[in-house]
Amino acid sequence: MPDYQPYPSLAMRRQPRPLSDEEARRTRTIRSDLEPAPQPRPAFTYLAVFLLCGFVALQMYPSTHWRHPQDKLKRWIRHENPKTVPASGSDSFHSSSDEVQAQQAQDLASQEADSNTLDDEKHDNNTLAFLKKAGEQVVHIFVSTDGTDFRPLAVLVNSSISNAVNPERLHFHLVLPPSLRLRAKHLAAFFQKTKIEIVGDTIDFEDMKKHMTFWNNSEAEPEPQSMYSFVPFLLPQYFKDVGRLIYLDADVVVKGNIEELMHIDLENKAIAAVEDCSQKLETYFDLDRLAKIQARPEKPAWVPAEPINPNACGLNEGVLVIDTNPWNKQQVTKAIFWWMDEFRSADSALYKHGFSQPLFLLALYGRYKKLDSPWNVRGLGRNVFSDHEREYLERKYNHKPDRKPFISLDADTAKILHYNGKFKPWKRVRPVGASADVVSRCGSKGIECAKLWWEYLDPVTDAILRNDDDL
Repeated sequence: MPDYQPYPSLAMRRQPRPLSDEEARRTRTIRSDLEPAPQPRPAFTYLAVFLLCGFVALQMYPSTHWRHPQDKLKRWIRHENPKTVPASGSDSFHSSSDEVQAQQAQDLASQEADSNTLDDEKHDNNTLAFLKKAGEQVVHIFVSTDGTDFRPLAVLVNSSISNAVNPERLHFHLVLPPSLRLRAKHLAAFFQKTKIEIVGDTIDFEDMKKHMTFWNNSEAEPEPQSMYSFVPFLLPQYFKDVGRLIYLDADVVVKGNIEELMHIDLENKAIAAVEDCSQKLETYFDLDRLAKIQARPEKPAWVPAEPINPNACGLNEGVLVIDTNPWNKQQVTKAIFWWMDEFRSADSALYKHGFSQPLFLLALYGRYKKLDSPWNVRGLGRNVFSDHEREYLERKYNHKPDRKPFISLDADTAKILHYNGKFKPWKRVRPVGASADVVSRCGSKGIECAKLWWEYLDPVTDAILRNDDDL
């Protein structure tokens, strides 16, 4: 080994190029022998732990307020507030304007009660007893359906209580098949301050089944074959103690104060219903066969003695006001069963376009109270006019509408909107904005009728009830 060091080459003696500021920043490292490690400030650590503990404690503290997820104003509501403050917008489950009006009405009533205390003391005992009894009057509303979708029932109940002056007086009776009664409790959970009773066991359907028949050539829609479409004919027998009841089809929206129907004078008639003069009796019946039945020497008292007027207006059974005492005295249910038996024994169809509707027309021909037309603005689930309807509207407005879409000008003043027809709003997508696929239009502004239905069902409730089968 040489005892000397080799002479360094020029490359080994070359001095490194000084780094630029940017290169020095990128390659900078912390070396404990050159620089001390950065020390965090202890106050920041203590502050972070304190904030974290405080946040956890707040989550464990019981809440006192809540906000509706659809409320665009994000208002806070106290839990003990008995009223549900809704979303501000058309897609709210409860109408915010209705809540404000209800609160104003409550405040005004309270002021009037305070100012009239002395006047009330001047009333005699009989007057005070009458006022107390009238204030306790219950509005019994019956609805029957075997449909598995509960969203139309939610809209019916919500619209009724939203537009009633005294919603606490409304008592809903839902006539449902046994398979749906458990799910009906899910619906009732949305209306905890509303009386909703599930009935069905009280009614004996077996006796009615003996009279049911359906002709294939009767041009009747398959859906009305359901025995639950006959429920309004049985209610007065099984709920005679109610006195007066209101029957609603499940596909309606109540826009008026339904309590008003309790104060209508039926003039000793068994029932009140809205006439539909765009549908004449000649469109329902074989008048020649009816004339032969009327000509029989022996026939029940409910068979009209005079020939049936072919141009008489029809009735729609979607909204009925029934007084049970006159109904039972006049044996209306028995008359309906009798006409059902005549239909069953006939060698050809006695009537068409439905099954329960013609029975209703025959049994109550000339024996009903005419209800004002705003209480049943019908046809909103249809997409076309019939030729007879177009001719009727041409005579009425001096202009013949197109066959499509169906238009209801009466919707502007409607107290009940009736979505009868096969195009139910809940079977279609919720309309948002302008749509090219419009089934029916409502009012003088031509609003899409389905939008008026969806106003009473917010998206959250819609999703829950639509997927209720999965619960």
